[in-house]
Amino acid sequence: MDKKDWSILQMIYAEKNITKAAERLYISQPTLTYRLQQIEKEYGIKLFYRGRRGVEFTEQGELLVKYAKDMLKQHQEMEELLWNSGNEVRGTLRLSVSRTFAFYRLPQILKAFNEKFPKVEFHVNTGVNIDVVQSISKQDAHIGIVRGNYNWPSKKITITEENITVLSSQEIDLTDLPSMRRISYKTDPTLEMVIDNWWKENFTTLPINSMNVDNVEMAKRMVLNGLGYCIAPSIVLEKNDKLHKIFLSDTLGSPIVWKTSMLYREELLESAMVREFVHFIQEYHRNCSEN
Repeated sequence: MDKKDWSILQMIYAEKNITKAAERLYISQPTLTYRLQQIEKEYGIKLFYRGRRGVEFTEQGELLVKYAKDMLKQHQEMEELLWNSGNEVRGTLRLSVSRTFAFYRLPQILKAFNEKFPKVEFHVNTGVNIDVVQSISKQDAHIGIVRGNYNWPSKKITITEENITVLSSQEIDLTDLPSMRRISYKTDPTLEMVIDNWWKENFTTLPINSMNVDNVEMAKRMVLNGLGYCIAPSIVLEKNDKLHKIFLSDTLGSPIVWKTSMLYREELLESAMVREFVHFIQEYHRNCSEN
């Protein structure tokens, strides 16, 4: 078995379908089937059975898939070590990023970093905060970017600090919120708690939730069309948005902020690729703070 075989096993295990795996690997199905037969012949085992719901790996097949995953990871780490032992910064940077930050900020950051280091490729997974933290903990990603206050035993650097903001299509008064339609959206539970606590400190009645949508971007679109207001971090504000905004404060008059942080393991700074990206993000944070 070699790197190509490891990738084949990984893809089939992920897709549970020979045809889809062949398409994603950009090889013909007969070629893929032949290679699988050769692997089975080499080890004298049956990799999987085909059923109505797709392929189902045997116990021996599961063990070989785990081996393939470990070998691909070791191979990638070896490549990164070799590439970064010289002066040239290259390799594949694995990032796990909060969806909101990925939507509003990540594309510009990756573009600017890629212009500076064109031989660096990116492997990006997006998800909720718990997915990001798990990815870093399992070492599936070099760097994680999370929203809110998350404990992390290794290195943690604040990237941005945003105001929690009431957004509306027209100018409003905060005292009118209990009688207005609110657009709610699915978000991190800790952000929901921050918003709920602010509401309870200021009002005795529940908000009128007229809509509950999948994400903050959809909520913002509803607000832009005059269908209600929403409460969201100011990261969602873009230059051309014609929205009225009110920054929220706590009972002491201090702004309520929402942080984005970069998480990574300190030993990864031995990699020039990771080290340069960390420095790049730190510079990004300084620029944001100054502006």
